[in-house]
Amino acid sequence: MNKLFTELRRRNIFRVAGVFAVVGWVLMQLAGVLENALGLPPWFDTIVVSFLLIGFPIALLLAWAFEMTPEGMKRTEAIADEGSIAAKPARTLDVVIVVGLVLVAGLVIWQGVRPAPILRQAQDEVTSPTNSQPHPELVEGAKGASKDQNTATNADPSIAVLPFADFSSGKDQEYFANGISEELLNVLARIKGLRVASRTSAFAFKGREASIGEIAEALNVDHVLEGSIRKAGSTLRITAQLINTKSDEHMWSQTYDRPLTADNIFAIQDEIAAAIVDKIKGKLSLAAEPTSARTASLEAYELYLRARQQMNKRLPDSLRAALKNYQQVIALDPEFAPAFSGLADTYLLMSGYTELDNQESLDLAKPNIKRALELAPQSAEALTSAALLANNENKYDEAIAFADQAIAANPNYADAYLRKGRALFASGRPKEALKVLQQARALDPLSAVILINIGDTQMALGDRTGARKTMEINMRWNPDSPFGASGLGRMLLEEGDLAGAHSLFKDAQALNAKGNSSREILASIYIQLGMLERAEKIVKLDFNRSFIYLLRGEYQKILALYQDKPEDPNLGVFLYLMGELNTVYQGFSVPAVRKFWLEQEITSTSINSSAYSVANVAFLLRHENDADAEVLINKVDAYLGSDDPSDVSLPSDLQAGAVLQMAKQQPQQAYAWIDQFLDLGFADTLFLINPAFDALRDAPAFKTREKRMAENIAKQRAAIEAQLATSKPNWVE
Repeated sequence: MNKLFTELRRRNIFRVAGVFAVVGWVLMQLAGVLENALGLPPWFDTIVVSFLLIGFPIALLLAWAFEMTPEGMKRTEAIADEGSIAAKPARTLDVVIVVGLVLVAGLVIWQGVRPAPILRQAQDEVTSPTNSQPHPELVEGAKGASKDQNTATNADPSIAVLPFADFSSGKDQEYFANGISEELLNVLARIKGLRVASRTSAFAFKGREASIGEIAEALNVDHVLEGSIRKAGSTLRITAQLINTKSDEHMWSQTYDRPLTADNIFAIQDEIAAAIVDKIKGKLSLAAEPTSARTASLEAYELYLRARQQMNKRLPDSLRAALKNYQQVIALDPEFAPAFSGLADTYLLMSGYTELDNQESLDLAKPNIKRALELAPQSAEALTSAALLANNENKYDEAIAFADQAIAANPNYADAYLRKGRALFASGRPKEALKVLQQARALDPLSAVILINIGDTQMALGDRTGARKTMEINMRWNPDSPFGASGLGRMLLEEGDLAGAHSLFKDAQALNAKGNSSREILASIYIQLGMLERAEKIVKLDFNRSFIYLLRGEYQKILALYQDKPEDPNLGVFLYLMGELNTVYQGFSVPAVRKFWLEQEITSTSINSSAYSVANVAFLLRHENDADAEVLINKVDAYLGSDDPSDVSLPSDLQAGAVLQMAKQQPQQAYAWIDQFLDLGFADTLFLINPAFDALRDAPAFKTREKRMAENIAKQRAAIEAQLATSKPNWVE
């Protein structure tokens, strides 16, 4: 044994092995750096490592057979001991080799135990080079959001999937990186017992500098998955790593190099999900995904990822682009269910973000939802699309049923809870709605859509402090979304500050110039202040257009608008204001209509369930000597909680109190409620034309109130005209 060891030393085997190990490790590190810096194909470093592994035994064989001498390379057997460099002092070289090996070993060990590198930081450099400052106020806002979340699922293991970085040489694969992240999120959402933060909230950190700990606290998760993608020709590299946010421990990481095919992409997603199930403690199991949720066409899949990113932007141009891409996906793979669901959602979104008519969007969405459910009847996405459609058609019980099925299919799907919450709210059940919406927020705490719905529901339940806090969080986290400004604008509108609301809705309109929502609310403000010409320039909805006709006395035009839809409940509103009380009352012969109003839960915001609406119905029933009028009178009385109008501060509640006195057949007491409305500076052209006040209309005291109303209208109108005269640069007509 000693003889072999001596011979190995004489032939410099150990020295050559040491030098090769040190130099080889340096070359491997250099290969990785050059691959990223020069945009080389993902197989470049693999080739380098392969050559090094092949070269190692060859180098040892050459060292055994040959040796350097002062005369050059000679076979070892022909070398006398005194001619070999092994016989000469080489202590310095040996020391260098030993030090190099120690350093390499130390670096290898450190790489294995150090905290995971934050790939998100590299992504920030790619996607937002100018945004390098931290945003502590955003993180703080999210902390506040998470404290209000429903905590029923907080004991479960939880994870957030951050948007993957695009390391492709052209930096043109962001849609693909985002799509892979979202697809992974969807796969993880099928893991029973794992709570998964929704896409909107996880992606909110893109381009923002925040630590893993801050992200974890904001999203209320104990694990984070992050990574990167690189596409080069027909090859794909996906790197993923799992981090324990409590300990910052690098729990698992893996790099996948595969030929670029749809099957390989889905296989990688499944392998990552399986690894996470293995690494996260708890009783987790991965449910199988139906084949209809996947496509074998790489082109279709890439178009689908691109379309989904465009749809998520919710901008007019991006929605139109998404529409075309979804249609191309369906042409390539008519059996791919998610494409039909995505196409339907795009049509439904376009009615709010583009000039597409609401009825047309419903007609276009229906066949696609039907097809999606035929292909994937248990798809949470398709079922949620069906719930959205039912909501938009005012079929609230149907919407709730579809949403419940979606939640059963995927308890991590925040949109399903959102659709159920909206349906509950619209059907007059705000307390139940808030509970469900908080479940949506627990899964997606930073979603602009969820936050505005929670704020609206808090307002409806009288929690104006909580609503304002929610709206402010929304504006901080989603400055590019119109929902923050429009949410606060609605609050000011409810409080009677029409000028303040007008400014905020103009801000919201600037963020989505072609959307319907902000434009129609602006039209309603102009109508309230008698600015009919300005309202007429922007109005699209028949509901608002009918108010313009009403104030002009053009009743026949209102009837013409609803000629083809006599069952539209909005027609009843205008018939009532036109004084056709007996015609409106005939609708109460339908048991479902009567039941709806008698069981209605009064809130402060919803049009159908506000105290003012219920008070008007109470007056109608009393006018027709209907005994059920007393039920509604008692309901409004209980809601207002006082016979003293000075205890009431919201304009709609003061309007309700005034009409309530007319329903009680106490007309003189109505003046106190009207006076409080006027004393607080509120203005509404529609208030005093209410037929409930017909018994007072010719009285001098009522004429005085009409004059005061005109003065209040003029003041608020002047404030808005001043805003328009000095409009902000981004405001649009």
